[in-house]
Amino acid sequence: MTNPSALLANRAKERGVAKSRNLDGKSTAYWSYKSENTSTASPTMVMIHGYRGNHHGLEAIVGALTDVNVIVPDLPGFGRSEAFDENHSIERYAVWVGDFIKALVGASEIDAKEFILLGHSFGTIVVAAAVAEGWVAPARVILINPVSAPALSGPRAFMTKLTAGYYWAGGALPNSLGNALLGSPLIVRGMSILLAKTRDKELRAWIHREHDLNFSNFASRRVAHEGFIASISANVGQFASRITAQTLMIIGERDDITSVADQQIAKSKFSNAKIEQIDGVGHLIHYEAPVLAARLIQDFIGSAK
Repeated sequence: MTNPSALLANRAKERGVAKSRNLDGKSTAYWSYKSENTSTASPTMVMIHGYRGNHHGLEAIVGALTDVNVIVPDLPGFGRSEAFDENHSIERYAVWVGDFIKALVGASEIDAKEFILLGHSFGTIVVAAAVAEGWVAPARVILINPVSAPALSGPRAFMTKLTAGYYWAGGALPNSLGNALLGSPLIVRGMSILLAKTRDKELRAWIHREHDLNFSNFASRRVAHEGFIASISANVGQFASRITAQTLMIIGERDDITSVADQQIAKSKFSNAKIEQIDGVGHLIHYEAPVLAARLIQDFIGSAK
């Protein structure tokens, strides 16, 4: 029997429409998932995925959000979106989010004042930076598995430092060796095993397949290396005090990147934020608990009206 997360992802794929926008001379690929509710007007949400992922990683949550219009781009340099010519920094990604939202507003795909902006993992840093710096002004902000404190001091700081060495080597080695290292199936599987907390064998197998298929879907080793440097150079906590929009943080009790205690500290820096914790789950809420995440999102949207 196919696990529920896979079924939800497939449900999203069935209503997803691939599109693209030219932003500053580069193509951004994105997918539009229309609400299944045709009787009333549905809110619209733009989702920003995590580092080394693409839009597929968020499709299980999209599949569970049947009453929401959702738009999910591939980050520049990942999936089908073209890479930046310049550095793939948090600042550059934040500007890109602003450009992408402006393009959607101009095409009447979203309402400038009513859209919701969601980020997962690395995407939470990008979203927080874009909102704090004034590149976008969403009605509400949702952060799933936010990277809310310096990664090098997180629950698995030693593993993060080893990972930093891995990316340094990937960038320093000759081109063929660097590409092979950064795209190594063994490294990808090890990461997947470390992050997955579920004991459901079928779900774990699906998570591993998703990572195998999508985690090395980056344009070049430059993109992978610069993206990792960006991911450890900033965190949501740095931007929280400048975000005034209603904000929902959905955190995992067993998150290896940011501890629950650090999430609470970050939450206190927002002017209008709440935390919802999902127990027994780590940094892969989008895979392991999409139904619970969607329920929390839907409740948050409803309560904010």
